[in-house]
Amino acid sequence: MPVVKVKDSISYFSYQIRPEARWDDDRPVTAKDVAFSLKLLHGPLLDNERWRAQYHFIKDIQLREDNPLAFTIVASGYTPEMDLLSGDFFILPAHKYDPKGSLQALPLSLVKSKYDSLSTSPTFQALSKEINHPKVARDTAWVRGSGPYQLTSWNNGQQIILSKKANWWGNKLATTHPSFVARPTQLQFQVIPDNAAAVLALKARQVDVMDNIPLTNFLEMQKDAEFKKHFNLSGAPTYDLVFLGMNGFSKTLQDMKTRQALAHLVNIPQLIKTVQGGLATPTAGLVHPSEKQFYNSALKPVGFDPAKAQALLKEAGWQKTSAGWVKDQTKSKSPLALNLMYRGGNSEFESIALLFQQNARAIGIPITLQAIESSQISQRLQEHTYDLYLRTFVGNPFSYNLLPLLHTGSTGEDGGNVTNFGNATTDQLLEKIAKEASPATKATLLKQLQKEMQEESNMVFLFFQQNKLVVSSRFDSVIVSSLKPGYDLPKFKLKKN
Repeated sequence: MPVVKVKDSISYFSYQIRPEARWDDDRPVTAKDVAFSLKLLHGPLLDNERWRAQYHFIKDIQLREDNPLAFTIVASGYTPEMDLLSGDFFILPAHKYDPKGSLQALPLSLVKSKYDSLSTSPTFQALSKEINHPKVARDTAWVRGSGPYQLTSWNNGQQIILSKKANWWGNKLATTHPSFVARPTQLQFQVIPDNAAAVLALKARQVDVMDNIPLTNFLEMQKDAEFKKHFNLSGAPTYDLVFLGMNGFSKTLQDMKTRQALAHLVNIPQLIKTVQGGLATPTAGLVHPSEKQFYNSALKPVGFDPAKAQALLKEAGWQKTSAGWVKDQTKSKSPLALNLMYRGGNSEFESIALLFQQNARAIGIPITLQAIESSQISQRLQEHTYDLYLRTFVGNPFSYNLLPLLHTGSTGEDGGNVTNFGNATTDQLLEKIAKEASPATKATLLKQLQKEMQEESNMVFLFFQQNKLVVSSRFDSVIVSSLKPGYDLPKFKLKKN
């Protein structure tokens, strides 16, 4: 972990690279490789939008003339999550990707500040042409790194094979540092787009590991005694949170009590039982209930209560008529009729949407279901041209910097707050949570935020999914994790006969 210093609005994260670390050509991994990789990460003309956004807080990198393995990351502001994020990005060998050293004399701060103008420079144009070439990602003669495995085969759309390096430098550290353990001599990733074909391959023992198995198949496997002789099944918790979002920007849903009413039309126990087969964890907030220090256990998930929903609608000014629920707005009456969008092809979301539609119809609220592509959903969310939506929020237990998702300052163009959640109180909570280093204080703040979010009801949290995972019983030392992909392949070990 880095040595951290914070001075005014700038933070410094000083790292030391292990002297054993080597690239495949036996050259040492150095601070210059880290600097080069950061310049690529923030550079123009490259497919790096996701990374640039995630590491925008990094301002510069400082190298040391007296120690080629030491460097300091300079960052804007400070949040505890930066202790991890500041060192959690890919590192590429500068001597291989930039043999002429064209970026070596260019400071990272300049790459960031001159991003637009550098896109027209011959240096970046030539470099990006080389980096964007398919060989950099798929050519087995080109792809090289510092990890335990090397790419030995890429059969597009079918299979990727990684082989263990014979003399990997990390082998010497494995006995004392578990993170360097890499047991399998080969890893074969089978690409099987069709779920039915994938399940057949699993049952035929052509596949050793499969996750996100369709519920029906998973439940059948749990009852199949013969199958269970050869495979172990688990429903491992994940941080994938399914929620119902509401458009607080719209006149129809801008009133909090209207949103609260709709929240009471979601039957969460029914969804978990029928849609998830019981393999899900109900939640009252966006913190996983297993995170006991941060989860607000005093809150209960929103209860299914149609009578309460109708009472809240009346409090919000809606009147129930033979034509449905209406509200006086100027001289015309506006009916309560809503659209609910979700990703097409997602059978679980379709089932959730149908059950919600049924519950709403029972008290006189028509819901139109819209199964559309993810890109269209994202566009409508940014344009605020929607009523309701179903989506999954992928969280983790290491970061609670929720400013991009929930702060009122993120409601503008390209902002992550697409439901118009928040006020001065919640903004202050979010700002304190992002900066707070004390776990006890952060817990108090997070519990208050969960309470505020449940009251506002812009996002109604349904459940955390469980990963329906099957692993061959041929293996020992299988580590099942709540973090993606849900298992640690390098730790797998074949059982002794």
